[in-house]
Amino acid sequence: MAAAVARGELGLWDLRHESETVQHSPQWKSRLGFPEPQRADSTHFWRCRVHPEDLDAMTAAMLAHARGELGCYEACFRLRSNGSGYRLIHSRGRVVLRNADGRALRMVGAMIDLTDRPLTPRAGLPDGLRDQMGAAPLDLPFHQLLSDESAGVDPARLLRERAQVLGQVEDLLQAAMAQLGRA
Repeated sequence: MAAAVARGELGLWDLRHESETVQHSPQWKSRLGFPEPQRADSTHFWRCRVHPEDLDAMTAAMLAHARGELGCYEACFRLRSNGSGYRLIHSRGRVVLRNADGRALRMVGAMIDLTDRPLTPRAGLPDGLRDQMGAAPLDLPFHQLLSDESAGVDPARLLRERAQVLGQVEDLLQAAMAQLGRA
């Protein structure tokens, strides 16, 4: 799994509901041609990239899981990359943190590109901020969890959260593989 993440073949994401921000693994964002791979983005930035015909089903699946109606979030949808047009994406995730009222606060997951044609990234969007939410900070974003970049972070906390998030993603992948084996 770590090698697939490092090559950008498997995209990891960390969604923070309260701030409406999502952090993607930098290699995934770079592979799809998006600027500023180390930065979090607004959820709006990513929702507007989902094909209009797929957006309602994808959003409904995510909200149903966030409300506790489904055991995990899972969706296939077309996502507009930066330069390669729409890519067919399979995404799976799980709420890993809720508040005292049971409201979803944090969700993590993985995405894989199922498209047969090759990527041609960086053929579209310019570098720079996409909107005000793009600058919202996240504690221990993926670029810290997935690299040696840990300036100012307690090493024990970094290792603990890295293990927790990667463990959750591995659980999702194992469940997906088991489900594919039954199909």
